[in-house]
Amino acid sequence: MGIYDRDYVNSDRGMGRSSSGPGQHVFARAPGWTVTTWIIVINVVIYFLSVTVLSSLFDIGQLSVYQAFQRLEVWRLITFQFLHDPNSIMHVLFNMFGMWVFGPMVEQYLGRKKYLAFYLMCGLSGGMLFILLNLIGAYTPLQILKDGFQTPLIGASAGVFGVIVACAYVSPNSVIQLLFPPIPMKMKTFAYGYVAFALVSLLMGSHNAGGEAAHVGGAVAGFFFIRKSHLLTDFFDVFGDSRSKGKSSRKTQHRGYRRSSPEIPTESEIDKILDKVKQHGLASLSDKEKKKLSDASKIAD
Repeated sequence: MGIYDRDYVNSDRGMGRSSSGPGQHVFARAPGWTVTTWIIVINVVIYFLSVTVLSSLFDIGQLSVYQAFQRLEVWRLITFQFLHDPNSIMHVLFNMFGMWVFGPMVEQYLGRKKYLAFYLMCGLSGGMLFILLNLIGAYTPLQILKDGFQTPLIGASAGVFGVIVACAYVSPNSVIQLLFPPIPMKMKTFAYGYVAFALVSLLMGSHNAGGEAAHVGGAVAGFFFIRKSHLLTDFFDVFGDSRSKGKSSRKTQHRGYRRSSPEIPTESEIDKILDKVKQHGLASLSDKEKKKLSDASKIAD
């Protein structure tokens, strides 16, 4: 099977490249249930449970300085990301629409496991900035955020902001069509403009300053971790260290490495690299593997 026979490297699927038409763009959407799909479904289900039969979820999962910092209920840095305003269904719908549009591109790039870790870290960072700015406002003259220690924070938007900023790195020149106003815009312009708006709103004392703090915190984490995705490798490693497995695997590959040509990668080598992309995302490739893939693309052209 050749490089362009694979659906996840085809120009119209899998890599999030622009299509041939001017101003158009195709977002990658893998078949089946992806991590993005699960995030959307879980958020929607929790929302409807929380506004119908389990209103106690807000008390258990929402984030505030008092609960997370003073009472050390640190799990709230994760759980608040799955709760939304019970008085506004648009809160959850807009956040999940953002995940549906932008999430697949980042998931394809990072791979499933790192992508989930990335999303949660962006949300966690948004919660941390919310707490930090509240503490600074309480104990210093610099009062950027004055929500108070009991004010709760809920919503997935910190993670969504991180994902949007990651898209600006993965495919900066992709063109998206805005809804309001209905104009085309490059991904990097949209992402950084969106973050700039949130930052200005935070500094100007917006009525949703706490939410804007979370947005900015998520965006900063997204900017950092999409460039340093190797730091997410051990996010879910509770009983072991996945890096040791990676080292062992690389040693084994090195001992068994053979090339039929000093310049042209073999078909089997390319197949292995493409399988790795499919399983773990582009970010998992070494520099040598990326060069082989690039060489194969030039040969195919």
